[in-house]
Amino acid sequence: MSNNQQHHRTAVVTGAAGGIGRGIVESFLASGDRVIAVDASDSALAGLRADLDPQGGSLQTMHCDVTEPGDWQRIAEAVEASPETPAVLVNNAGISPKRDGQKIPGDEVPLDEWMSVLAVNLTGPFLGIQALVPHMKNTGFGRIVNMSSLAGRDGGRLGGVHYAATKTGLLGLTRSFARELAPFGITVNAIAPGRIDAGMAAGVSDEVNRNYLSRIPVGRLGSADDVAQAVQYLAAVENGFVTGVTVDVNGGSYMG
Repeated sequence: MSNNQQHHRTAVVTGAAGGIGRGIVESFLASGDRVIAVDASDSALAGLRADLDPQGGSLQTMHCDVTEPGDWQRIAEAVEASPETPAVLVNNAGISPKRDGQKIPGDEVPLDEWMSVLAVNLTGPFLGIQALVPHMKNTGFGRIVNMSSLAGRDGGRLGGVHYAATKTGLLGLTRSFARELAPFGITVNAIAPGRIDAGMAAGVSDEVNRNYLSRIPVGRLGSADDVAQAVQYLAAVENGFVTGVTVDVNGGSYMG
């Protein structure tokens, strides 16, 4: 096996058919990796396959609910069956409910909506890590990247209190697992994107996004590729000494 082949990985990406998720999937495919793209939308996954891997080579799509342990078991079995042993998990799936395109005041958030956001944004990554860590421990290698948010850093301006709370909680989950899993060759890190011109940014008006530009020193919204570049850094086979950190991808709008 050549050195190049030794760096091929199996990357599980949740929320894979969304704007940021698609960029992450593209980056792994461009690196020669096998990708297991997980999403809750069959039609979106079909579009992803048609656009990125029409010949059915390195992209496997799975319709799954990240809040269901049984679905994570299916994903773990797919990882075990993959010919590329080194595994990467990118917990990218997330939801941020709005009301008429606006942030919902915290004292008006319905309990069922709070629980739904908690389940997808925080319990989902927890279940995913639990499901894939046995494989990572067996192989002595693992890279886990949790998608937090600027809202997890500063409380958020456009997402609701449930979104901010889960994205902040994800940072604690990241640090705790980083400490526990470091002896096994597994790193666990987080990315905190600012305003990205993909996915959730489409859930608010163009005016809201334009107004947000005044808070971004680099003078533009981020792109899915900006986030994917950070994922690749944290997922690199050679990058085994960076763990428990949060990489801010926000154009300078938050400097912690």
